[in-house]
Parts: sequence; structure tokens; C-alpha cells
Amino acid sequence: MTSNVFRVHPAIGIGRVGDSQEFYLAPVTAAGTRDADGLFGGLPVQPDTESTPITAAQFRDADGNVKRQAARFHIYAYPSGSSGTYPNGGGVRVDVGSTIDGKTVKDIVWTVHLANKKLNNYSTVSQGGQFRGIGAYEEPALLELRNPNYPDAANPADPNDPTRLRQLVIDAGPRALSAAAAGSSVVAFDMTTTASYADAGGTIQQQPAYPVSFPSMFHTLHEPLGKLDSLGDMRVEANGALIVAGGFARTSAVIGADGKYPELGDPTENGLWYDDAADGPVNAVLLFTDGSTASVQGAWYVTGDPGYAPQTRNVVSTWDDVYDVWVRTLGLVPSLYANGGFLPTYKPSFSDDIQPIFHAAMLQRWNTNLPSGAVKGHDTIGQILPTDDPSAKIPNLKTLIRDPASAADTETGSPMMPLSLGDAQKSFLSVSSTQYFLLSQWHGNNYVQVGAPTLGPGEALDRVTLQNCLGGRYSPGIEVSFPIRDVNLYVQDWQAKDCGPFRINQAPLDYSKASKDSAFLSFGYVPLQTHPVEPGDLSKFMSVPWHTDYNSCATHLPDPNPGQQTVNPNNTLFWSWPAERPFAVYPLELCQFDEQEQTWYVRQQVYSVRGNGTDTDYPAQAGRFQEYEDFVANWAKVGFIISGAQIPQATGLPPYPPDLFLEVASEFEVGQEFVAPWPMANIPAYSPGSAKARADSDGLA
Repeated sequence: MTSNVFRVHPAIGIGRVGDSQEFYLAPVTAAGTRDADGLFGGLPVQPDTESTPITAAQFRDADGNVKRQAARFHIYAYPSGSSGTYPNGGGVRVDVGSTIDGKTVKDIVWTVHLANKKLNNYSTVSQGGQFRGIGAYEEPALLELRNPNYPDAANPADPNDPTRLRQLVIDAGPRALSAAAAGSSVVAFDMTTTASYADAGGTIQQQPAYPVSFPSMFHTLHEPLGKLDSLGDMRVEANGALIVAGGFARTSAVIGADGKYPELGDPTENGLWYDDAADGPVNAVLLFTDGSTASVQGAWYVTGDPGYAPQTRNVVSTWDDVYDVWVRTLGLVPSLYANGGFLPTYKPSFSDDIQPIFHAAMLQRWNTNLPSGAVKGHDTIGQILPTDDPSAKIPNLKTLIRDPASAADTETGSPMMPLSLGDAQKSFLSVSSTQYFLLSQWHGNNYVQVGAPTLGPGEALDRVTLQNCLGGRYSPGIEVSFPIRDVNLYVQDWQAKDCGPFRINQAPLDYSKASKDSAFLSFGYVPLQTHPVEPGDLSKFMSVPWHTDYNSCATHLPDPNPGQQTVNPNNTLFWSWPAERPFAVYPLELCQFDEQEQTWYVRQQVYSVRGNGTDTDYPAQAGRFQEYEDFVANWAKVGFIISGAQIPQATGLPPYPPDLFLEVASEFEVGQEFVAPWPMANIPAYSPGSAKARADSDGLA
């Protein structure tokens, strides 16, 4: 009997779509935090390295295609029974050849199962046309099913209808790989590769009877970006680590009996349009040289949108939301929160808990058109040091940063922060309850300047991965959506099961019982209910397809819009996802060097999404394509924002400064349409019927 338990980390791994066969690896540093060399974290990692960040030249392959981001998973060993506290602080990485409990690891056999259930899920929009997020699931009668007339318009749709489960779900089935035998093999989650899985003893079993389903098996398709026949692929490194790379950013629409396919006319809900985002479980079996085996606590993989600004931190990240749920609901840190309340004796770490929030605010300037005064204000926040007097830097925290418990705060825009749009039924974004408490402790001089509870290496991967993802505003999101706040998504008795926190509550799947004649997966997880989580159950809450949502999420009026019932409603536009959906950028081509001052400086900003098809007379429609299909055709032209330290030095000139974040690798022309500083007024007011443009302006996206 082993005295160790084994876990896959990160608990939730994030990949990103791209149209290249090539990939880079997910970041192992967090955006908004500085490395030892002064470089802000968040940059993806070069393949075949542990942590070497990519450069500006490595977002695209030699043909100009956008590289995918792959997630890398490792196994860590922990002493049995050590899950009582978080952070654990321990964990030893397990590779092929490692010795654990006196036994040598001979092989690691991985099984991954990816699926996409988007078209057989509930709409992001409830009855009445409102986006209500997880609140909609408190009143199930308000939920509306996507594609409600499929397969039979004459009968009410049932999400468990066998035809829907086969024809509206993309299910590649499981794939297994032996680290010892795989070599350089790449196994695809496609239509033709035979499904396989590792049994409890680590033997790979082929399963030709698995009911693989892809759109072209059931429909005639409109395929503007090529055939949607894969959800990605997997491979192993020589040390046994697993690499999962997602889909190729393709989308396809069902052509009906009339020879037509549905129009892309909505930011999130476009009927019978598939895409190749996906998610699913990542499991492993350890094989030792003495013939014994060990099971491993599994993880989860998710494919998100491309990462166009990887070093810009969200003021509220996915991690902040996940941590908040676990702190306040699942007993993660009893010294911070117990008996229904935060404990005033808890002292946050400035470097770990506070400074990343301030850095996130500071970095927004590189993706938005903040005016010079606001830039200076954000820079001042970002430059606060652990030794500074909090009240001298921020005289009144309550008038600067929104309290998530205050309805009045969530309806108040500038000058309160964060300066971006809010979540479902909230006008403006607020930090999480836990973030707000930690900030309040700091402001009351009840904090430590440096240091924090020590994370083990696997725990650090869990946190960093989610720190680099969007939080706060899930409408529906970029990597994950509002269910990330639902305790039912997770293994809740994490201490008793000795699995550590943040594990997705995997549904048990017996692949030996698969039959080609019937769907293997069910409708699956529903928020606020206890059904365990199946492949495809995280990504199914995202936009159909992802392209339309990304195009839409530039700037909007708040929803609800303050003063909308008065004669003087707000008409100022605000940013939706400024950290991950750049609106206004500084192109490298417009950056100039001042010989006299011996310094680089940026000039005008341009829209990140620009070019033919983006012109409009309506400020609410700026910075996006006016027809969704134009963004589908042009998504791969969007450029990337990166620190000057990672940009090749211009001939005969000094290096670009690391704190200058410039747009690189854009395939749009820079042009002459420069972006005026914020604020922007919704004048002339836009409504969907007022122009040919169909991109959303109601604050939903």
C-alpha cells in the first residue's frame, strides 16, 4: 500500500484555439506579477522548455497562422492524509523514472476525453431576453433551450432526446497514451482515430464501438474556415508530462433543406453553428517497475479563445472567483473565513493578495483608450509599494473601489473601480467579496508586506492557470463561464477524499459499455444541481460560436443602464473585457524613439479589430466588424499585446522597455483611423435596426 496519493496539476488546464498545427504551452507565471528579472508574467511558454517565455515572433508559425495554446499536465505525489489544510505546501513531481516509496515509475498512461455540447444546452439568454447567469437556474421555467425545434419542431424539445445527444454534440471520445511507448506520437481527437482508454491496471483498451460524433456525420455544412473534424490532439513529453492542444478555431453551420444556413445575427446565440472549443477530464494511471499500479486524482482540460494580451491581468480573474467560492463556501482557509464571515484577524500579503490587483488596474491602459489623466491615476495605483501608507495613497477606499455587497456601488461608474462593465444584472464590475475584504484589511494597515502561505508546485500551477483567465463578468466569458462559481461543479468533500481543492466533480465513465448505436454522454451537469460533470459540460455555456462573442465584446452601455428610466440616462460606453479583449492598442509600427530624450514613446492608438468591414458612424459599434461573418473570416488577423522586452531590438536603437506593451503580429494594416480618448458617448445612439451592422450593443456580450 502506497503512503502517497497522486494528483494531476493543474486541476483545471487551459488551452486556446488557433489555426496552426503548432502550439506553445500555457503560462507558468501569472499576468500582473513581476518575475525576478522584472518581466511581467503571463506569457506562454516555448515548447520543450520548462518556463522559457515566448517572444513577439512566436505567436504565429512560419506561415502566419495563429499558434494554439496547449495545456501541460504533471503528476505530483503527496503524503496520504495531507489534504486537511490549504495550501498544502508540498507535492513532489512524478516523472517516468521517478522513485516514489522506494518504487520506480515505469510508465504513465494518460486518458483524455474531449467533447463540445454547446448546441444541446440552455441559452445564455433567459425568457424576456435577459442575461441572468447562474440566477436563471434558480427559476428553471425561465430557461430556454438552444435549438428548441430540433429535431422535431412539432414537439417540445427534450435535452435528453437521443437524436439531440448524437447530432448536436461533438464527441471525439476518449484517447489514451502511454508515456513509455508513445515517443513522438500525436493522437488526434478527430473523426477517424479509434477511441481508446486506460483501464484500472493501466492497459490501453481500444474501443471501436465508441459513438464518435462530428457535425459532418449528420449534416450538410457551410464551412467558412475549413472542415470541423477535430477538437485537438494530445502527446507526451519524454518525462511523461501530458500536453493537450485544442481545436483550430473552426466553425460550421448546418445547411437546411432550403439550401440556406442560419445567419450569424447574435453575439452569443446562433442556433446551428458549431465550433471546436471543447473540454473534458484528464486522468492517469502510474505503472511501477515492480508490476504495481497507482490511481491518480484527475484534472480537467478546457479550450478557450485565443490569448491576445497574455500579460494583461484581469482585475477579477477566474482564480479570484474560484478562490472566493472555496473560501466562503467550502472551508478552504478557515483563518480567513469561518462561521459565515471574514475574520478581522486575518492579514493579507501585499505582494500576494493586493499588488496583483493594483497591477491589473495599471495594465488596462495598454488595451483601452484611457485618457492621459486616467492613465496617470492607474499608474499611481500600480506603483503603490508594500511600505507605503495605504491611507496616504488611497484616502478613501470606499469611494474608489466598488463594494460587491453594495447595489449602489455596482450602479456607479467612473471614478469608481474597476472601470469596466459588470456581470449579470449588474451595471459595473466589482471585485469579489474576498478581494474586497483583503483590500479593506490592507487599507486598515492590517497586512504583511511580503510573503504568503507557501504553495506547493502543483498548487502553484492550479492558481497561476486560473489567474490568467477572465473573471468577474461571465456573459458568457472567454475561457469558462458562470458555473465556475457553483459549488456543485467541484468535489466538495475534498479533504475526506484526499484529493485537494479545485477538482471538477467528474462523472464516472465506463467506456467498455459504449455502443455505436447510442450516444455515450448525457445532457450532463446543470448549475445548482448535483449531476456530476461530463466531457463538454464546461464549454457548453459559452457563445455559439465563440467568434461572435469576441467580436461583440468591445464597448457597450451598461446593462442595466443607470438612469435608463429617467429623462437623462447614462450614454457613456464602457469596456467589456479590457484585459483579454483589447479594444484600443499601440502598434509597434507607431512606436518612436526620441533621440534627444533617449526614450521610446507611443503615439496614437488604433482599434485592435480594424480594417474593411469595421467602419461605422456609431460609437457603440466601433472596434468590431459590422457583420459577424466578417470577423469569422478575419479573426486570425488580430494582433497580440506583449512587453517590449520580448520584441526584437530595432537596428541601431536601444531595446524596447519592458513596461511598454505594444501590438505585434497583427495582419491588419495600421491605417489612419486613430482612437480618441475615453469617454465615448453613444451618440448617435445605435440600435440593431438603425444600421446594417448587426454586432450587439446592449451590454450582453
